[in-house]
Parts: sequence; C-alpha cells; structure tokens
Amino acid sequence: MNKFSKPFGIVMSCILVFTMLIMSVMDLNETHMSNPLWPPHARFHWAIQYFSTMMVCILALCLLWVPYREKAGRLSVLFIGVSPLFFWGMFFPALLMPSTDTWPDGVILPQEFPEIFRRIHPNLIMACILSAVSALLTTREYRIEKEITHR
Repeated sequence: MNKFSKPFGIVMSCILVFTMLIMSVMDLNETHMSNPLWPPHARFHWAIQYFSTMMVCILALCLLWVPYREKAGRLSVLFIGVSPLFFWGMFFPALLMPSTDTWPDGVILPQEFPEIFRRIHPNLIMACILSAVSALLTTREYRIEKEITHR
C-alpha cells in the first residue's frame, strides 16, 4: 500500500489543521496564554502543550502528504490516527484531575446552571466528536491496509 484512502487523508488533514487553528485562535489570548490569573510556570506548561501538539500535527500532516518509502504502513496510520488524540483525547483524563474545569478562567456562569453543564463546554463536545472520528477512521484505515497486505 503506497497511499492512504481518500477519506482518511482528507478528514485527518482537516482535523489536524483545525486542531492547530483552534488552539491558536482560542488559546493564544487572555483566557489561556496571557491570562493574568495564571502564574508564569502554568504558562510555561501551557506553552509546552501548545508547541508539542503543533509539532505532532505538523509531523502527522507530513506523513500524510510527503512521499516516503513506508507511506500508509501500519505505523504511519497509527501515528496519524492518534495524533489528534494527543490533544482532543486528553480532555477526558484531564477532567479527572482535581480542580479542573472546561470553562476558561474568569467566565462566570449563572447560578442556576445545572452542575453537569458547568463541566460541559463546547470544546468538550468537539473533543468527543473529533476523538471518535479519528479513532473510527484509523480503525477503518487499518482494515483497508490489512486487506491489501493479505492479498
């Protein structure tokens, strides 16, 4: 197999580019990177996460579109497929950490908001959808690769 299926290549590219754009638009501002409530060390850790995610996405895009000998092999499919999960998939275990919240600091929700909706921000819904799509497409791509390899 020398190339990825069209749905895998196109959808994963869109997810990876969207991830880089949404992180840059939504997090390089006063709710995250320049939040006055965050101490410098917290910003440092945020910056590590930001640049790590950007590099993983760029590498996955290169694996999708740059020619190389093992293109569309199992390892490249796996890396590309789990790349969005290094960001979006981590929303879920992060919620298990004490004192975490999906809402940005400084956002005041109405008192009558049900507790469950205080924990669910649109980015959590987006994380669920993009993680599921990535996992499903990767599983599908593995099946295609397996069929071609075993012919």
